[in-house]
Amino acid sequence: MKVTKDQAAANKEAILTAASRLYREKGIDGIGIGELSRSVGLTHGGFYGQFPGGKEQLASEAVTRTFETTIRNWQDAKSIPEVVKKYLTQKHLDNWTGGCPIPALAVDVARTGGTVSQSFTQGLERLIEILMPLVEGETQEEKHQQVLQVIASIAGAMMIARAVDKPELSKQFLTSVIDAWAS
Repeated sequence: MKVTKDQAAANKEAILTAASRLYREKGIDGIGIGELSRSVGLTHGGFYGQFPGGKEQLASEAVTRTFETTIRNWQDAKSIPEVVKKYLTQKHLDNWTGGCPIPALAVDVARTGGTVSQSFTQGLERLIEILMPLVEGETQEEKHQQVLQVIASIAGAMMIARAVDKPELSKQFLTSVIDAWAS
């Protein structure tokens, strides 16, 4: 039975949504095409009909998708301390599948490279653009450096806080970065 254009678009949307969630949960190499296709009720053939470039195309588009929520959240921020406090929360710490792609996917993306890395870079550059007006500095370069420091510190704190097996130490990492950017 032939799939309509609307159904094909819905299938692609379902695959991207699932991949965005599952890649953050299991890693890019942690889930195969078959498992991903089955999770949305499609076959291998249905998958390749949507992503003729295979897993790399899917991963690239899914990485772009993972940045969308973070971009929306940061667009409304009025200050760096606000971004930091909203980012470094227990809710975000526990939200592997819906949280920021930087701590969830950076290592996988570095190993994958290619168009996946390009998509990650584009998402990160968009976040940098959003934060630029929120930092102080006499030059654009000073502002740019400060934004890089903010992103590196909050994403690094989140990654480490997720990795340690001591809840108190995890909380200390988050709190130390919140305190560093509070003023």
